[in-house]
Amino acid sequence: MTETGELQPPPSTPPPGPPESGGPQGNPWERRATLGLAEGFIQSLKLFVTSPTEAFAQTFKKGDFGSPLLFAIIVGWIGIAIGQIWEVLMGASILSMMPPEVRNYVPFVPGSTIGFLVGVIFAPVYIIIGLFIWSAIMHLSLIIVGGLERSVAGFEGTFRVVAYATVAQLANLIPVLGGLLSLVWSLVLAIVGLQKLHDTSTGKAVAAVLVPFLLCCACIGAMIMTFGVGMMAMFANQ
Repeated sequence: MTETGELQPPPSTPPPGPPESGGPQGNPWERRATLGLAEGFIQSLKLFVTSPTEAFAQTFKKGDFGSPLLFAIIVGWIGIAIGQIWEVLMGASILSMMPPEVRNYVPFVPGSTIGFLVGVIFAPVYIIIGLFIWSAIMHLSLIIVGGLERSVAGFEGTFRVVAYATVAQLANLIPVLGGLLSLVWSLVLAIVGLQKLHDTSTGKAVAAVLVPFLLCCACIGAMIMTFGVGMMAMFANQ
């Protein structure tokens, strides 16, 4: 009330708007409480596919692990299910050309119906384990190349990048080449995401993504060479 005894209207609540800090507003998935679960998911897919730079610019750098984890499980499960379907279709064609004694063991042959069901049912477990392992490897790589100098996101930021990069799993819609396209696409998304969420340079983001990938390829190459040398030595001693 005023000094004259008149009632004052309650103070009006300011309309919602961007925070004063000017930070990220959250991508559509992170705004699903307002947009709705389905709408937030679909809009996020579209944004990460058509404009990953804008998508990661909107993404919160910190907040929780649950939200990006759930997104990755949904997208990853869809990608694995699609890949398993193509594998079953191709596996059935290959098995039809094999002798009957092989076809009798269909449940244990990749591309079988049992293999499909096992892959789809346990897909969330594979996704969760893979997310944390790959995030840890990439975060260590970021530390090595000095990509965290201006970062405030920490490990959670790297995890968010890896989680949202699972959008690349949608490339499994393409038969045969889908796996290769998914790999390349996920690397590109990771580079863009690390640059945005850790406020690092493009060069350091590229190095952080490619260093573990190249080391993995080098290890596989070394194993193949060691196996080949061992086989040659075995045949030479016969």
